[in-house]
Amino acid sequence: MWANLQKKGGPFDDVGALAHLRDTSLKTLELRYARWLCWLTASAPETISLSPQIRATLPRLLAWLDDLQHTKPMTQLMFVDGVLRILRAAAPDTDWTAQLRLKASLKRAAGTGDHDRKAGRILSSAVLLQAGIKLATKHAETADTPLQSMKHLRDGTMITMLALMPMRRRAFAELRIGHSMLVTDDQILIALSEEMTKSGQPWEAVVPDQIAPLLRRYLTEARPMFMACGNQS
Repeated sequence: MWANLQKKGGPFDDVGALAHLRDTSLKTLELRYARWLCWLTASAPETISLSPQIRATLPRLLAWLDDLQHTKPMTQLMFVDGVLRILRAAAPDTDWTAQLRLKASLKRAAGTGDHDRKAGRILSSAVLLQAGIKLATKHAETADTPLQSMKHLRDGTMITMLALMPMRRRAFAELRIGHSMLVTDDQILIALSEEMTKSGQPWEAVVPDQIAPLLRRYLTEARPMFMACGNQS
């Protein structure tokens, strides 16, 4: 079932109902459905021989939720939503009315999540920007060694870029000069292809003036030093 759901093909082929999803999204759904299968194996092993859509009854999902009471409401919602998303794609003609009502009630209970867990952990972009500039300038200038100075410049520049140009960690790590980072005398352009963004849409932005000088200094001073030391930073 899972293989068929993600089966890809050309415009004239029969593709899976979830073939349009990115690999990260498929992996997330797979992990949530795996949690469901593990619970069934331990708590209702007699259901494993049933077809997937038949064993996902409302009473069985409620029993699963009872065993998930130690988790947050948002976590419970994500688990149930993942299971239903897969099963509805695999069996679209099945009546999922009761299960969808359960999902709706879980969504109401979860609200917008638990914001208290992030209290004190989230800093504004302005704070991060100033911290990055300070690290790349003042701390770099007073470092004990040239290598340590270049490390401060590198790390501070990274912080300032992420403060003003938030992007996924993988996309940031995969930036390459001449490909996703285009440097000219007038500007530095960050161009992410659809493979590098979560939305699957290409994204472009000019590096802001506040941090462009730091990035240019890093590219001309720090990066050659790291390359000479065998470091690809």
